[in-house]
Amino acid sequence: MIKVVTSEERHTVKQGPVQSEFSFSFADYDDPGNAHFGCLLVLNDHTLAPGKKMNAHPHHDLEILTYVISGELGHGDDSGQARILKEGSFQVLSAGTGISHEEYNSSELEPVRYLQLWFLPERRSLPPTREDLLIPRESRMGSMEPVVTGRGGNGRLKIHQDVEVYIPFLQDDREISVPTRNRRQHLFVISGHVEFSCGKQRFTLGPGDAARIQREEALSFRKTGEEPSEVMIIDLP
Repeated sequence: MIKVVTSEERHTVKQGPVQSEFSFSFADYDDPGNAHFGCLLVLNDHTLAPGKKMNAHPHHDLEILTYVISGELGHGDDSGQARILKEGSFQVLSAGTGISHEEYNSSELEPVRYLQLWFLPERRSLPPTREDLLIPRESRMGSMEPVVTGRGGNGRLKIHQDVEVYIPFLQDDREISVPTRNRRQHLFVISGHVEFSCGKQRFTLGPGDAARIQREEALSFRKTGEEPSEVMIIDLP
């Protein structure tokens, strides 16, 4: 099964200072046929206006991955320790038994764009934890090294679920292979254009487009067009 979801098919919401594109059912967007992909429940593409914030709100029993695409995102939570996540930063927040957090744009001049993903954890009632890491695009040039894994370590963030997240940055058109193990793969184009192949099938995707893949055939992709491309690939059960 391969399902391509175009950027235009996402649900767009403008609520106060934040504009969001929802890839799955979220908040007022309720589509029972688009509730999740495996253990991936949410993939929201947010742009938060300069100097604004999203008020504190609670979570529990979720693994929350945040990636700052551009700008700087402030983060505060129950630990009392605030963080400024710069462009290229990743954060895994394990909500576990319960945690409240808030996000804000630390710049008064520039918007901040960030992705936020929710995964079901491998087990409930874990102690809440938070870990963040700056991984600049230069170090992800054409790389299929995961930035987030269920194993953690070796310069990767740990998530309490059997998933691996890759975000290669592509400046040339060489083909990149994706490891496949009879699992699901979710491919999301952050910027630029890519062509991906699964077996004998080929698809072209642009910014905001996604492909949900559940096949055992070899999977690969490459940049097309003049501009660099940045792609998120999620391998999950």
